Amino acid sequence: MTNSVVIVGAGPGLGSALARRFGAEGYDVGLVARDRTRLETDAATLRAAGVAATAHPADVRDEAGLRAALDAAGPIDVLIWAVGPGSAPIAPAGEVTAPGVIEQVALHVGGAVTAVRHVLPPMLTRGAGTVLIATGASSVVPIAVLGDVGIAMAGLRNWALGLRAAVAGQGVHVATVTIATLLAPGHPVGDPDAVAARFLALAGAPERAEEVIGDLDEVRRLVG
Repeated sequence: MTNSVVIVGAGPGLGSALARRFGAEGYDVGLVARDRTRLETDAATLRAAGVAATAHPADVRDEAGLRAALDAAGPIDVLIWAVGPGSAPIAPAGEVTAPGVIEQVALHVGGAVTAVRHVLPPMLTRGAGTVLIATGASSVVPIAVLGDVGIAMAGLRNWALGLRAAVAGQGVHVATVTIATLLAPGHPVGDPDAVAARFLALAGAPERAEEVIGDLDEVRRLVG
């Protein structure tokens, strides 16, 4: 039986690397992001490489559209939430506004909650499934220049770890990936292909709650 992975926030960097890595392991791959043209091109590239891949355009802030995209992707064994910063301006901590926070929370937390709550019931019914939620360093380390994003990231990580506890013993593996480094090809830690391999390893390690990519102590030193 072929497993399936759906990557929400399937961008050209990490998203593409995740698709290639999981696809190389025999997963059917579903791609969800806003840019229909790029998404369909990426899916076609994967199919040309022998990966069963489909594109499902959706804005993660559109609850109905996101749920429809997940339904179209079919039964989901692994859900990866890897949504990037979006286009909204990022306010430093001293300039945070309520509307700015609401916008960031809607993107990062609201979208994740919509996606996970949609796929979780069938996973629980089957007694099997994996949810991997990516956040940034600001989910753990207060970073003044990422004021409103940090609020959203910290909330997302907190909820994900709480959800892991809530579904413990029911066959569903929930874990977070905290990315605390630059993502760039050739980077010694943040090369997207290397990072994707760590997502794959975490997906196969239900006893683990979190993967940290990078050095949080170094981030603390830099921002301190």
